[in-house]
Amino acid sequence: MSFLLVVRRLHLYLGLFLLPWVVLFGVTSYPFSHPAQVQPKWEVRQDRAYTLDLPAGIELRAIGARLHAEAGFHGGFYVNQPNPQRINVHHPDFFHPTRISYFVDQRRLLVEQREFIWRQALTSMHAHAGYEIGGFWNVVWAVIIDILCAALVLWMVSGLIMWWMLPGSRSWGWVAIAAGIVCFAAIVARL
Repeated sequence: MSFLLVVRRLHLYLGLFLLPWVVLFGVTSYPFSHPAQVQPKWEVRQDRAYTLDLPAGIELRAIGARLHAEAGFHGGFYVNQPNPQRINVHHPDFFHPTRISYFVDQRRLLVEQREFIWRQALTSMHAHAGYEIGGFWNVVWAVIIDILCAALVLWMVSGLIMWWMLPGSRSWGWVAIAAGIVCFAAIVARL
């Protein structure tokens, strides 16, 4: 098997395997470029008294894990504390994300689920974090995105190799590369 054939097969099969994620990346980029002011509705799932012991020095992630489990969820989550009296745990879900809020001073647990909105589902797919929020499927998603990043580099390199191996296309190839670099540099310099 020749080197060029290996490069062509790598280019082809990486592209076919990663096709759903490349299409997803393209489709989910649209809402970022064309934002709309959508005010999502949050439906209350639980609103109840709850006392959480907060010993000094306990990490926020550990508190988030307890609140996440108490609200009846498993899998990935991320946690933040916007002020000393509130702890938020976010359970990401492309279609119905959930927000769990613990109000320290009120000793109250509030669980809300967002309505489905296509635009927000798409942007959450595009910007979904994986490793730091934990959960098996979030990590799988992050691994595939890492593979996609490496594959895009391999795709570019294999495309350059195939272009270089076709001497008749080199002139127009240089024009395309130069135009791309100039366009990129001009936009970056202006932003």
